[in-house]
Amino acid sequence: MASDRVLTRRPGARVWLGSAVRVLLIAIGLSPWLPALASVLPSLEPLASLMEVWFGFQCHRDPSRALSFGELQLPVCARCFGIYAGLAWGALVLRPRLEPKFLRLWLIGSVGFMLLDVATELLEMRPPWPALRVLTGSLLAWPIGVALVRNARPPGNGDR
Repeated sequence: MASDRVLTRRPGARVWLGSAVRVLLIAIGLSPWLPALASVLPSLEPLASLMEVWFGFQCHRDPSRALSFGELQLPVCARCFGIYAGLAWGALVLRPRLEPKFLRLWLIGSVGFMLLDVATELLEMRPPWPALRVLTGSLLAWPIGVALVRNARPPGNGDR
């Protein structure tokens, strides 16, 4: 009897988990904008300060590689911004639905593309191009965002 109750509760928990992962990944994807929002909404300053610590830990934060929009400079480099955006986009659209072997191929290809970008810039074969950094980061993170949400959901839940 007790095991029947656990089984009936578990699908609901998995639906909740899938939704929570989706919301979390979208929030993570928007987090590079948080410090700018904190300047407008002072109540966000403690969270923005915490995010600044995280960004300092995980990104080199070279100002010459950061994206700027007018007066606003994002707190992460263009490639890290692409990774954040890719995670959010994948969680938002939940496409493409890739089988594990195709997901691995996509990730291998996107890592190869990223390494090619890094190598050609490092060897001064081309000038730095922030759009390419955003693209390589996004291509790497996008299917990961999809896979994280889909794997947190119960089987057969669909892609809503």
